Amino acid sequence: MKQTVVFFIAVCIALLLIGSLPSFSSQSIGGSFGKERTIIYVDDSNCLGPWEGTSEHPFQHIQDGIDASSDDDTVYVYNGTYNESLLISTSITLFGEQTTIVQGAYRPILITVCAEDVMLQNLLVQNSGGYPGNAGVLLWSPHALLLNCTFYRTRTGILTQNTSGHIFENCTFSNNGIGISLSSTSTVTVKDCTFGQNSIGIHGEQADEILLVSCYFHTNGRAGFFSQSTHLTLSHCNISDNSVNHGGMYFEGCVAVLINNNIFRHNGIAVHASRSNAIKVHQCDFTYNTHFAMVFDFACTQINITSCDIHHGFHYGVYLAKQSACRLSQNNIYSNTLYGVYSSDSDPTIKQNYWGSWCGPSSTAYGVGDWVSLPLGRLQGYPWLPQPIRDAGADWMAHPAYLNRTIQHPMTRPIHFPSNDTDLDGVPDWWETKWGYDPYVWEDHTALDPDGDALNNLEECYTDAYGSAPYQKDIFLEIDWMQSEDPTRINKPDLQLVTEATQVFLQHNISLHIDIGEYDGGEEIPYQANLSFSDLVDLYWRYFLHHDLDNPRKGIFRYGIICDEGPDVNFPFIGWDHLDSFLISAQQLSEQFPWVSRRQIILKASIHHLGHTLGLLADLHGGIDNIGTLRPFSLHWLLYRNYKSCMNYWYKYRTFSYSDGTHGYGDFDDYGHLDYGFFKNTQFDKP
Repeated sequence: MKQTVVFFIAVCIALLLIGSLPSFSSQSIGGSFGKERTIIYVDDSNCLGPWEGTSEHPFQHIQDGIDASSDDDTVYVYNGTYNESLLISTSITLFGEQTTIVQGAYRPILITVCAEDVMLQNLLVQNSGGYPGNAGVLLWSPHALLLNCTFYRTRTGILTQNTSGHIFENCTFSNNGIGISLSSTSTVTVKDCTFGQNSIGIHGEQADEILLVSCYFHTNGRAGFFSQSTHLTLSHCNISDNSVNHGGMYFEGCVAVLINNNIFRHNGIAVHASRSNAIKVHQCDFTYNTHFAMVFDFACTQINITSCDIHHGFHYGVYLAKQSACRLSQNNIYSNTLYGVYSSDSDPTIKQNYWGSWCGPSSTAYGVGDWVSLPLGRLQGYPWLPQPIRDAGADWMAHPAYLNRTIQHPMTRPIHFPSNDTDLDGVPDWWETKWGYDPYVWEDHTALDPDGDALNNLEECYTDAYGSAPYQKDIFLEIDWMQSEDPTRINKPDLQLVTEATQVFLQHNISLHIDIGEYDGGEEIPYQANLSFSDLVDLYWRYFLHHDLDNPRKGIFRYGIICDEGPDVNFPFIGWDHLDSFLISAQQLSEQFPWVSRRQIILKASIHHLGHTLGLLADLHGGIDNIGTLRPFSLHWLLYRNYKSCMNYWYKYRTFSYSDGTHGYGDFDDYGHLDYGFFKNTQFDKP
C-alpha cells in the first residue's frame, strides 16, 4: 500500500510538471525525490534528422526515444501517426502531445510494458492483430498508470497477466474484442472510462480487488464478465444500452461483489450472477431492461438487494433459480411486464418492499401490484410498503454523454477485385456491365445501395458469385457447427430445411443465402466443453473473422454457431463490435422441446435469432421473446396469439417466417420493420 501511495504522489508531481511541457527550454527538469527528469522528444515529421531526442532534433520513432531513456525520464511524443510496436523496459512516462497515434498495422502487441511505474498518457492505440493474446497494451509489470488513452480496433485493448497496482483513468475503449482483460491481476482501479461497441467491456479471470468507478458502458455484448474473482466493486457507473439479450455485468464463481449506486438502463440482463457468493446490490436504478434486471442462479448465496428502483422491465425484475438464496428489502419493484420477482427452486426473503400498489404484490398477472411467483404467493411479500421509497435508487443523474455519446460508424473494409476496372471506381467492368452501370463513368459504389439491403455495390460485387443482386434484397448468413459430444447427434443445419427457409423469404422478395459450406464459409468446429461467453468471442474471431480485422465477410455475413451446450440455450451475441451473431445450443433445446426434431430446432432457432440481427428486439414489440406466450390461455398468450411470427416463442418452432401484421389484434409487421443494417451499425437506444 505504501508503495502505491508513493507512486501516486510521484505521478501527481509528474502531471504538474508535464502540463507545462511546451514552455520547456532545457532538456532536464527537476524530478521527484530531487532527481533530474530528462525530457526526450519524438516527432515523426523529422524524417531527415539529425535525431538526438532534443526539442530541436527529436527522434523520428518512439522506440528510439524509449531506448534512450532511463528510469524517471519522460518521452514526449508530438502529434502524428507512428507505425511501430513498442517495448518499454524502463520506468518512464510516455506522453502524447494531443492526437498521438500508435498505429499497430495488425502487429500482435503494440505496446509491451516490462518495467514498474510506467505511465502512458494521451495516446490513441489502434489496429492490433486479431489472434488470442494480441493486444494494444500488454502489462507484464506492476504499477502502470494509463491516463486519457484510447484503444480502437484491437483484439484486446489492455491485457494484464499476473500483475497488480494499475490505474486506468479517463480512457476510452471502442470497437475492441475485449476492452480490458485482467488475468490473475489484483488491485486495479478503472475510473472515468468509457466502453462502447466491444464484445466484452472488461473481463476479469481470477482477479482480486478490482474497482470500477464512474465508468460508462454502452453497446457492448457484455459490459463486464468476471469469473473466479473476488472483492469486486462497481460504483457510480452507467451501464446502459448494452446487448438486449445479455449485455450487463456477469459474475461466474465470484465472491464479495459490491454493486453500489449505479444506473442500469436497457440491457438484456443488467446483473447476472452464477455460483457466486456475498453479492450486495445497493441503491441502484434498474429500468427498461429487456429480459431481466437481475438473475441469480446455480446456488448463489448471501445475495442482498436493498434500496433499489426496479421498474419498467420489459419482462422480469428479479429472477432466482436453482436454490439461490436472496434477500430483498427496501426496494421499489413495480411496472415490470411479467414478474417483479420470479423464483424457481428458491425461497427468497422479500420483506418491506413497495410493489406499485398499496395492497402489495400480486399472485397473478391480472393484479395491480407487480406479479410474484413464490410458493406462498403475495403472502411472502408481507409486510410490504404502501408507498414508494423516496431515497431508493441511484442518487445521481446519468452523465449527459449518455444521451450524446458518439457511435462509431461501421468501417468500410477494403475489397479489391483482380478484374479490369476502366473508370477506377473500385468495381470491375464486367459487374458494372452486368447490372446496367457504365464502366467508363466513375461512380461512388461504396455509397450506392439501390435495393436498400445495407450492402453497397462493392459488397454486392463481392457476393455476386453467391447469387446476390444489387436490385434484390440479400441477406447472408454463415453457420458453423460444432462437433457433438455424442457422434450420433448432428449439429449441421439440414440442407432441405435451409431450402425451405429460403423459399419462405423469397415470398417476401428477400434472397436469404445460408452458407453451410457453399459460399466459402460454413465449417465444422472441433468439440469444446463448458463454453463460456469469452469462448464464444474466441470462436467468432477464429472461425468467422479468421483473425483478420479486415475480413470483408464482416459486415456482409451474419454468423451463427450450433453446438450441444453453450453458456445459454440460444441467444444473439456481439462477437466484436455489432450484434451480428448468435449461438444455438441444440442439445439443451432438444431436452426442453423433446416433441420437436433436432433438425427443426436448429434451423428455426437460427431464423429466430437472424431476426434479432435484423433489429427485431423485445422492446420493438411486446410479443417478441415474451416467455409468457408459452402458457396457453395466459394473459400474454391471449395478447399475442395473433402474432404469427417465429419471433413469438409460441410460434418459434412452428414457422420459418416473420409476421406481416395482417392477423389481427396483437400482431406486428416484422417485415415492415426489418433493419437490414442493424447487424453492421448496432444501436440499443430505442426507449
